[in-house]
Amino acid sequence: MTQTDQRIRLVEPLPGFSDETDYTLDPIDEAGLLWSMRSVHDPGLRFVLTPAAVFFPDYLPDLAGALENTLGSDEVDLLLVLTVGSTLSDATANLRAPIVFAPRTRRAVQVVLDDASLSMRQPLVTL
Repeated sequence: MTQTDQRIRLVEPLPGFSDETDYTLDPIDEAGLLWSMRSVHDPGLRFVLTPAAVFFPDYLPDLAGALENTLGSDEVDLLLVLTVGSTLSDATANLRAPIVFAPRTRRAVQVVLDDASLSMRQPLVTL
């Protein structure tokens, strides 16, 4: 992920946010480890994301090619929604419901994976 200040559209709203489909996606840090997905209509609504490969290089869920029709592209970035604590060592990632983003079409969707072995609160770092 290299583009900055880009608008994206979720093809389906996130659970609990049925009126929100338009967001901006901006880097939080220069290295691109953390990204902010902020609602265009309610700027107070923000999610912190990370590219999956940054912290979980072996995380490759089977998306079964079904997203090409949904997102209009088969080239996608896999992003994880983070729950951020007071420090990075407290942060967790939701491996069960990644956001799949197609940079070319600027469309995204959250995919809920039917795999109980994937944690919804996987620590980013282990000490």
